[in-house]
Amino acid sequence: MDPKALGPYPFTRAQILAAGIPPWRWREAVKADRLHRLRRGVYVLQPGADDRIRHAQRAAAELVTRRGHFAVADSAAAFHGLPNPWFAPWDSRPVQVAGPRSRRERGIARSTGLVPVQTPWGLAADPVAAAVAVAAAVPLPNALMVMDHVARSLAATNDRFELASQRCRVRVQATLRECADTPATQLADPAAESPAESFCRGHMLLAGFPEPSCGVPRRGASGSQYFVDLMLGELAIEVDGLVKYRQDGMEAVVQEKHREDDLRAAGVAFHRVFVEHLYADPAHEMGRLRRTWSGRTHKLG
Repeated sequence: MDPKALGPYPFTRAQILAAGIPPWRWREAVKADRLHRLRRGVYVLQPGADDRIRHAQRAAAELVTRRGHFAVADSAAAFHGLPNPWFAPWDSRPVQVAGPRSRRERGIARSTGLVPVQTPWGLAADPVAAAVAVAAAVPLPNALMVMDHVARSLAATNDRFELASQRCRVRVQATLRECADTPATQLADPAAESPAESFCRGHMLLAGFPEPSCGVPRRGASGSQYFVDLMLGELAIEVDGLVKYRQDGMEAVVQEKHREDDLRAAGVAFHRVFVEHLYADPAHEMGRLRRTWSGRTHKLG
């Protein structure tokens, strides 16, 4: 059995050998640099490339030797693959686990009100409870990054028309508000496709803009179907990351230009926001958007 078949989860040496991997395979994996020790007696195969996965692997390594304890807050968010709203590597966040008794010297804090669930990593807090706990510790734009993500998961559909419907949003929000009735759960939107869109929407609300709609279906002049990141009246707001254009180069630029031209020809105005610029200077980016929005409304008036 190839060690890679076990996936990127933490295991003790005994567990790996018990899974049918003979000692020589173990040695081969070590020599090939595919097997790494997270802590004494706990190893991981192929550490994740994403810092959320690496954080979850470390949290899981803690749980391997702490029977009956489960991950909470940041650690549980990483377990469930929720976006990192801190805009900092998960490596910079402490591993957090909870148990029936508090043992500060071992980093175990007692936690109440969180129901542990089984994940491939081990015990973790419920994804909704984890998202709410993390969202409560960050400003609204960052909070929506995790709440929108878990809202999309709760919607249990990939149909973008359904995700953009009012009935889907109402249903998902009702589930979230059963856990906690907060601004983030009240505003959660399953139609938000990326954390960048959620981050931008949060800043728009803090800046006093009307609440925009997420993932809005619109047809271009050619008849092609598109989904706009955010719509503010008839103003389409597209939220991108610069990395998209750095990775895909001119092809991505040309595709976006064709899409924008098609929608403009159908009467849709455009405003583009790069999330890196928004994070660096939100006031400036909201000022840019306000000028576009004011110019648009003045023209229509």
